[in-house]
Amino acid sequence: MQLEALRLVNFRNYSEQEVAPGSRLNLLLGQNAQGKSNLLEAVYLLATGRSYRGAADAEMVRWGAAGFAVRGRVQRAYGEVLLEVAYQVDQRKRVRVNGTDVRRLSELFGYLTAVIFSPEDLQLVKGGPAHRRRFLDLELAQIDPAYRQDLIDYQQVLVQRNNLLREGGAVSAASASRRLGPRLDLGQLEVWDEQLVTLGARLHAKRARAVRALSRLAAEAHRRITAGRETLRLAYLAAAGPGGRRVEAEGEGAESTPEAFRRRLAEELERVRPLEARRGMTLLGPHRDDLLLAIDGAEARSFASQGQQRTAALALKLGELEFMREETGEYPLLLLDDVMSELDSGRRRFLLEAAGERAQVFVTATSRRALPAGQEERAQVFTVEQGKIAPGGEPLSEAGTV
Repeated sequence: MQLEALRLVNFRNYSEQEVAPGSRLNLLLGQNAQGKSNLLEAVYLLATGRSYRGAADAEMVRWGAAGFAVRGRVQRAYGEVLLEVAYQVDQRKRVRVNGTDVRRLSELFGYLTAVIFSPEDLQLVKGGPAHRRRFLDLELAQIDPAYRQDLIDYQQVLVQRNNLLREGGAVSAASASRRLGPRLDLGQLEVWDEQLVTLGARLHAKRARAVRALSRLAAEAHRRITAGRETLRLAYLAAAGPGGRRVEAEGEGAESTPEAFRRRLAEELERVRPLEARRGMTLLGPHRDDLLLAIDGAEARSFASQGQQRTAALALKLGELEFMREETGEYPLLLLDDVMSELDSGRRRFLLEAAGERAQVFVTATSRRALPAGQEERAQVFTVEQGKIAPGGEPLSEAGTV
């Protein structure tokens, strides 16, 4: 998979710009606040229809403009694909594939796949469960249309079920610990329960399968980075235990099958109904699951050093890259946003050697020295300055070098 051409119109600080990236390693070189990360954001927008920085559509419009357009030409094993994401202020975002409008944003997924790695991704190791759930969801949504639809449906069911619990679950202080709220419609709740457990079981099964593959792939990358001195293990933790406790999915065992998990989740939902009624929220299901990263048997979030956490995050991203290749037959794009400054020279070299010969890579940096010795010679270098992109160019200021 390769992004052969990119065109930006009124996107962030770009008025109108075209780029023809190299087939492998691309270095976006410039000082801070010149537009390097904006370029990666545009590429990720073509892959997922959204900003990896969490920006709203209106925030990506160039100052004073009425909207933006991002267009890309992608070469896949099965042929060329033309993608466009456009937005006008106060209008819906428009997405086109090969010149044809798609009805839903989710239909954009899969034509261009991308893995983003930025300093914020350290939160995958040391942050809360929401970061890791989002990581799994975005990874699977890019390669599995059925997963995307199940996730959308599950989120809609979750909203409806939570609304029912909030509206009907009010209880008096005297009875709060004893029974459900007097206005809670159990019949209606059971209807939502049925949908929740059915969709949740399918999401759980695919996440658990993905984590098993990721554990194998990330562990191998981690072993090579640490020269075998440490061992990384990943495990999927499902919020389906008594009282909402997270329990580890058991590899290929029965707990990872949709039907077994469905029965277990249904039983636990019935058990926690009084607590859910009091809190007005759904306490069990994939929306509360987690991904465990353990180094030498100890949870990385709590016990790993900052260097170990960086290594684990790097290994996880390389595992994601390989997993998506195994599932689709093609490597996704790898977008490295200012991550070189967070890694030492050894980890930088390993990252580029592991990915740069296989995937198309985009690296943002303030200095050419962000690339290890020998890597710059094979990189296509672009100078980024005040929303202008030019191939090659003289080295910029060395301020902020790593």
